[in-house]
Amino acid sequence: MRARTSIRQRGFTLVEAIMVITITGILAAIVAVFIRAPVDGYIDSVARAELTDAADTALRRIARDVRTALPNSLRTTTGGSTACFEFLPTVGGGRYRVNQTDTATGNILDFSAADTIFEVLASAGLPLGGFATQHHVVIYNLGIAGADAYNPANRNRAAIAAVSAAAPMTITLAAANQFPFQSPGNRFHVIPNFSVVYSCAGNALRRSIRTLPVAPAALAQLASCPEAGTAGESILVGNVNCANSAFTYTPAASQRNGVLTMALELTQAGANGAETIHLYQEVHVDNTP
Repeated sequence: MRARTSIRQRGFTLVEAIMVITITGILAAIVAVFIRAPVDGYIDSVARAELTDAADTALRRIARDVRTALPNSLRTTTGGSTACFEFLPTVGGGRYRVNQTDTATGNILDFSAADTIFEVLASAGLPLGGFATQHHVVIYNLGIAGADAYNPANRNRAAIAAVSAAAPMTITLAAANQFPFQSPGNRFHVIPNFSVVYSCAGNALRRSIRTLPVAPAALAQLASCPEAGTAGESILVGNVNCANSAFTYTPAASQRNGVLTMALELTQAGANGAETIHLYQEVHVDNTP
């Protein structure tokens, strides 16, 4: 006869399962207490880093843009608001001929009478294809009555008709123009037909443009900063506390340079409440016309 064998099967009892769950929960709660602070700190650090990177990128963009400003064109609102500023960007420039060569050749820029074409001796940023008719030549911009590129009646700004890339390079104006003042360095600048406005509105830092008028109307100074939603605007960065952000422009006594100070405050929700960062930057503005 075959002997009978019995196999006893064993498992967890309900009491044992409840004890394991209880102990596991206690251990998890203890561990959570110790790791919550480092995790929250990491989340807050990431939020601050994102805010700082966004604000720094925006300020660097503005600084790069401002360095192309036409001398003496940077201005704020008529009321002196610190929430926005405006300037005329340059896209090129160079030196114009004022004296003919020994062989009596060379197309000089005549300041004693209206002129339509002049020779370029040295250029910077002038593409070989030439500029479109939407660009203008500006000579000796002082930002004052009689020498203000915002006002076409001053005649220190003239529209370009064509640029000849063949040597010698020449610039032909759309209409004969008599520039009122010569540049001490025989310099000219080329600007597009718009100004650039940076403003803080609607909790965002914004960039917009204003088209330069043709004679006789001048582009009036900003009466107030542009509101959010201005046509053609682009947003550089959001989450901005405009009440605690400001642009301040201080020209030097000699008017040959100036300093634009930019203070920017950004806020974003974090693990332990709102995260706020403050950035401050200064930009040197070259006003040598």
